[in-house]
Amino acid sequence: MDLYMFLVLFITFLKIGAVMFGGGYAMIPILRYEVVDRNKWLSEEEFIDIIAIAESTPGPIAINSATYIGYKLGGVIGALIATMGIVTPAFIAILAIATVLSKFYSHIITRSILFGIRGAVVGLIASAFIVVLRGVFKQLTISQSIITIAIAIAVFIAVVKLNVDPIILILIAAVIGLLLGLTGFI
Repeated sequence: MDLYMFLVLFITFLKIGAVMFGGGYAMIPILRYEVVDRNKWLSEEEFIDIIAIAESTPGPIAINSATYIGYKLGGVIGALIATMGIVTPAFIAILAIATVLSKFYSHIITRSILFGIRGAVVGLIASAFIVVLRGVFKQLTISQSIITIAIAIAVFIAVVKLNVDPIILILIAAVIGLLLGLTGFI
């Protein structure tokens, strides 16, 4: 990877980081657009796999995704550059916001702005759900789709109703996937 491509990598993740309101899942549509559609660094399937890996490892999904994609494109240097790009806007914004919020948090204008942002974040998370859902089911047979839906429902219930640790659920799902793979189902 040459210097120009490292610059493109940094600027791309800087842009993603700059519009990453809500963090986590809210940034998935933006990230997908930049790395799959615009720059063509990943296929749709690779992108879905990276989101799964980033969600399954410790740390914020945005940083994990940036690090993984950066590494795939430019090794350790690429990982560092992409990670620096995605965290720089948040670092600067949090410093500025902390200063303002500490003085004006109870002000009606501040409360109104935060109220509006919450609605946008819910919409971004919902769109991320649809993007991931479409990508997952494109590559599956009907029987694989049924099993995927069953696992998703079980995980949802386990998290929402039973308060099961997501790491345990990811490990259980990995074992189920492994067993299905060993039996030739996948």
